[in-house]
Amino acid sequence: MSEAPGNQPVVAGLDDDGEAGRRAVRWAAHEAALRGRPLHIVHALDWPPVVDPDPAHATPWEEWRARFRDEGRRLLDGARELASAAEPGLAVTGALVDGKPKTVLTKATAGAALVVLGSRRLSSLQEALTTGGGVAVPVIAHARCPVAVVRQSGPDKAGAGPVVVGFDGSPGSERAMAYAFEAAVAHGAEVLVVRVCHMPMTVAGAVAAEAAMRDALAALEHELARWAEKYPDVRARGEAGFGHPVRVLADVSGDALCLVVGTRGLEGFRGMLLGSVGGGLVHHAECPLVVVPGDRDRA
Repeated sequence: MSEAPGNQPVVAGLDDDGEAGRRAVRWAAHEAALRGRPLHIVHALDWPPVVDPDPAHATPWEEWRARFRDEGRRLLDGARELASAAEPGLAVTGALVDGKPKTVLTKATAGAALVVLGSRRLSSLQEALTTGGGVAVPVIAHARCPVAVVRQSGPDKAGAGPVVVGFDGSPGSERAMAYAFEAAVAHGAEVLVVRVCHMPMTVAGAVAAEAAMRDALAALEHELARWAEKYPDVRARGEAGFGHPVRVLADVSGDALCLVVGTRGLEGFRGMLLGSVGGGLVHHAECPLVVVPGDRDRA
């Protein structure tokens, strides 16, 4: 899928007809409608290794193959109907694509304005044993466009809370800020910019913590003034806190419209996939999470 930037669709990745997938489709439809973009729903047909999806001649597996494709079409048709019901008048298309979901959806990020994925909440044990967020984390790690991860529980549409964005002064967080302000314009929402300071571990560090907090708030004030010039109609405020970025950002995400973070580029994010802020927030964010790739991710 290759589209001119102005025509790039919002892409919803359809895993199955479970609640996580349905919620992601509805959320994606709402985002597409708000942004004046079409919605494209993709369902990956992940064929078992022993099965040829396009056999040269009939085999005993032929009926099974046909039923597998028919089930994929049924899921896709249902998702298109769901999106059209959620946003009447929205242009909705769909495609069945042979391949593993993470490969198919990563490829889709090259021609999309936003890719939306559903995610089931994991227990602590499942999180410890999993390789990281199912399809979401591998797609995020290699994405060429922003990727939204919508929780299994929560509202179908974005609520009335702020767009929360994590900011640390890096180029990645700068791109996250740009996305957050654009989302705020689309939703008529305010922006909450959060800067995280490392928790001091010593008495001497605790003495310096107050100064660190003052510096963080001053940096936020400067940053907010800069973005106010670009988006004078968007209300924005800043907040700083001590702790691990995943925990601090997750704690303020409960009533957020969405939580936006950036990546550090190929080496930083891919190299620390399981321990990254984005990877951790896939599990812990209480609202839809949007991860914005860096310039090197888009290369």
